[in-house]
Amino acid sequence: MNTAKIIRHRHKIHHYINEDLKSVNEETFFKIVFSHPSEMDLFKDWIERNGGLYEYNKEESRQEGKMPKAVDKLVEDEICWCDIMTYYLLHVAGYSYHSSIHPYKGEVYIKLA
Repeated sequence: MNTAKIIRHRHKIHHYINEDLKSVNEETFFKIVFSHPSEMDLFKDWIERNGGLYEYNKEESRQEGKMPKAVDKLVEDEICWCDIMTYYLLHVAGYSYHSSIHPYKGEVYIKLA
């Protein structure tokens, strides 16, 4: 059995002026982790074949690169990496949803090999 996890990373940015909190921004980034390293190569290849590039910045815990065009027609609202990863796992790679990672940290998908 192969597993894949989509893991969320939330970063909060606090903006102060003279020790007075003016604003708090939160950014959410996603990472995909496969139990078999070769699955990551297949994911990256699929991204590239669809006009994108997936790179993960380990130091800042965030994905970088260019979004593929493969899911544009399926998602009408803003597309994020989580949407692309989920689409790939469910509709391209043959995984199925297994469980969520609490609290709000991501999802686990499985594929019977």
